[in-house]
Amino acid sequence: MKNPAPNEHVLALVNYFALLPLVYFIPDLIAPITGANKLLHVATVLALIVPVISYCVMPIAVKLLSKKTV
Repeated sequence: MKNPAPNEHVLALVNYFALLPLVYFIPDLIAPITGANKLLHVATVLALIVPVISYCVMPIAVKLLSKKTV
């Protein structure tokens, strides 16, 4: 039997707390590399944050939360 999906509100909370440090620290770390070009800066930051959340944080969270609901 397949595990039920975790509560969407819990996933939103996990998403929020995972994004908080990424959005706080990564832009400052990337700023010296991208220089004054704001579009390049934002595009680079998003290119780093979105895959981390989509392919690392959320799959792990779903796996862990699905095990706890069984």
